[in-house]
Amino acid sequence: MSGLATRTAFDAWTGRMVRCLRRRHNAQCVNVVTYHSVSKVGSVFTDGTGLRHDPASFERQVEYLASCFNPISLRDLVEALAAGETVRRAVVITFDDGFADTVRVAFPVLYRRRIPATVFPVTSVIGNKELMWQHKLAWLTAKGHESRVCDAVASAGLGRRGEGESAWGLARRCYCEEMPAVLEDVLRSVGATGARLAGALRPYLEAEDVAEADPALMEFGNHTHTHAVLSALSLERQRWEIETARDELVALTGYAPIGLAYPFGLKRHYGAEAERLARESGHRAALDMRRRLNVGCVDPFELSRKPATNDSQVTFEKMMEDWPSNAALGGRGCGG
Repeated sequence: MSGLATRTAFDAWTGRMVRCLRRRHNAQCVNVVTYHSVSKVGSVFTDGTGLRHDPASFERQVEYLASCFNPISLRDLVEALAAGETVRRAVVITFDDGFADTVRVAFPVLYRRRIPATVFPVTSVIGNKELMWQHKLAWLTAKGHESRVCDAVASAGLGRRGEGESAWGLARRCYCEEMPAVLEDVLRSVGATGARLAGALRPYLEAEDVAEADPALMEFGNHTHTHAVLSALSLERQRWEIETARDELVALTGYAPIGLAYPFGLKRHYGAEAERLARESGHRAALDMRRRLNVGCVDPFELSRKPATNDSQVTFEKMMEDWPSNAALGGRGCGG
């Protein structure tokens, strides 16, 4: 099937036929799609990251998902898997980090269509009382302080910058429990703090956004307390990250989060300990970001997500259809 797809234009009549066959073949598969920010304009926290979707582009993608798939909630998916059931052509929509525009911009599009979604906020920044550590780094590099960051990381004994390595690459490579404090020290050295920047820019959800959301359409999941790279932390620190976020979400929503979404989500960013802690802390699912289709009645602690592409509608549809990356490009439309 993939061999035929690579020789077929995506939106030619032959492509539509192949897509129809592939859909039947993949009918028992579940796609879990992840967004971050949906906004008309970029920000220091999303520029250059590929994490922002224009509202019009987002709406086109939602229309396509509603037309060509069966949008369900993460909770409904987990319940089905627990019962040994599969849901045909299912897609689950998720949002990471808890940007304010999730509620202000993205959810009105979903509400109008009664499409559910799960938001995985970083609980330490709900209410704009602090910045996530990677957003501190984004602000510092945007303001020209990349060398200060690299010098501070080296001075703290966390690691030295490699030849040609960016501050972001260094911080990711050397991430540990001390990294957020090192970045906060650099902010203070240039006359800023994470708390003051968050309070002025207000990039994240407010507490009332979480507390007053309709749980039938907007559910909240665990994304750790500080967006930590779990594999870089001790067992006890991982437990603290997961349980602190869980408890804060319970306090705001009145219910326990059904799933834990690993920050960054690649295999190197979490391990068996994190999955065990997710189970022990009452979660019923765990989700990575390894871009896999979830085939059949999978283990809910092995759910995989795909980050929604934002370069073109065709690319998004090819991703959703699991179209081979070396196949011919074509026009737009769900076809089949």
